[in-house]
Amino acid sequence: MAAVLDLSVTLEKFLHNIQALNEAAPHWMLVAARNWKKSVEDHSEFLEENGEEIEDNEDHVKYRLHFRHIRKATRLSRKSDRSQVAFDLLPRTILVSFVSEYDAFLGKLMSELIRFRPEVLNAKEKNISFADLIELGSIEAAREELISREVESVLRKSHSDQFSWFEKTFAIPLRQGLDSWSDFIELTERRNLFVHCDGVVSEQYLKVCSRHGLNLKDEVNVGDVLSCDRNYLKKSYETLYEISVKLIQVLWRKIHPESLEMAEQNLMEVTYELLVEEKYSLAIKLLDFSCDVLKKWNSDGDRRIHIINRSVAYKFSGNSDKAIKILDSEDWSACGDNFQICLCVLRDDFDGAREVMLRIGRDGVVKEEFYMEWPVFKSFRESEQFDKTYSEVFGYSPHTTKEIESSQTEVSEE
Repeated sequence: MAAVLDLSVTLEKFLHNIQALNEAAPHWMLVAARNWKKSVEDHSEFLEENGEEIEDNEDHVKYRLHFRHIRKATRLSRKSDRSQVAFDLLPRTILVSFVSEYDAFLGKLMSELIRFRPEVLNAKEKNISFADLIELGSIEAAREELISREVESVLRKSHSDQFSWFEKTFAIPLRQGLDSWSDFIELTERRNLFVHCDGVVSEQYLKVCSRHGLNLKDEVNVGDVLSCDRNYLKKSYETLYEISVKLIQVLWRKIHPESLEMAEQNLMEVTYELLVEEKYSLAIKLLDFSCDVLKKWNSDGDRRIHIINRSVAYKFSGNSDKAIKILDSEDWSACGDNFQICLCVLRDDFDGAREVMLRIGRDGVVKEEFYMEWPVFKSFRESEQFDKTYSEVFGYSPHTTKEIESSQTEVSEE
């Protein structure tokens, strides 16, 4: 039986992890901000209660304290300073975690591809000593050791050189048309500065960024300290999300064309969830890529679903003209009712959508759950036509309630 390449689990785990970090980041920062505020208030209250104010200007207030209060006041001041440091360092820490998750994802991806195409190690003239082979005990263990060595050696390289490894090893260009490439390089280089140089800009940082299309010399200078706020974290999250999906898709389709249907399904699921969560800017980047860059499709139906979802992303991001232009670029005349109803709702023709929905019926090609969740029906679901037609087709209102039991999950606070 022929081997099947399935990279979906590797990608899903990475996306799940960075999404978890991205969703938690605002809450962590809010807690850090509250902790900082409280520590400042505690320090100020102690000084006001136990000291005598001797000077007040715009920058600070000075107090005279009895010597028995000096040590506690100093401790409270240091605690306040630490709280501010924690607030300042937290975004850096989250960014470092983003890139660490990406590095782990890349190592896993490399391992899977080498196992699927072990001949790439032969081309690199990798070998293992007889003594090591005896110690490892089997050919399988020796193969895993060689894979581990290769992955480790590549992960020690720069992120740009890692892409070069993929391009050279599998004879495929990966950076053509990758608009976020310079942002990707900058954020990984910024991560290096945070880890190794306390965020202080170096000449190497500026040179690397410039080499990859990002000239920062008018914005920062050697010796400046880089920051990392919420907007930068959001941009970094979206960049890593985009890079990982595109990398997986291009490699998957190139290395094992027979898995095209699986790759398509994975891309469809990823972009669908982005639409459900209303992350339209990121969805647009990936759906533009799927419709304009990817050339081979398992079926024309799958290709058209991506086009519909691309139109959805533009429509609900506020660019209705672009959404209609996308639809008008295709001939839909031979398509079935599953596409015709989408065309109607995207053009805000709810009366037309009602007619198609009645024609599809209860057990037709568009299932009940699609009407209730698929983002293409977002505006239609809010219309009178939808409520009326849904009730006629399914025999009950879309607002019908059901009682279900919730799953109980205990969360440790330790």
